[in-house]
Amino acid sequence: MRLALALVAACSANDDVPSPQIAAVTPASASPGTVVTVAGSYFCQQPTMPDDPLACENLGEVRFGTASGNVALYSDTSIMVEVPGGLGTVAVTVAAAGRTSNAVDFVIE
Repeated sequence: MRLALALVAACSANDDVPSPQIAAVTPASASPGTVVTVAGSYFCQQPTMPDDPLACENLGEVRFGTASGNVALYSDTSIMVEVPGGLGTVAVTVAAAGRTSNAVDFVIE
């Protein structure tokens, strides 16, 4: 009797996409309630489609330290987000599809 072994490889939709990367947060400091822009790449965590390269099926989360910002606009390369309450220097990160970006310092005034 022979047993056949079949291996099935599972992959997620973002296996071929690098983790989110923040290039800059503009401005680099702001008061709570101000909308800032997080620029970078791979925020959607999905392969881009030629007919709609900036549309995201699933939106990620922008964190200012431990607080989440309220996202106003989200694309693969740019996020407009409202600064949450707090004071001082915090690390801004983007989390999408189980992956977290690099951290960029931001000052909440």
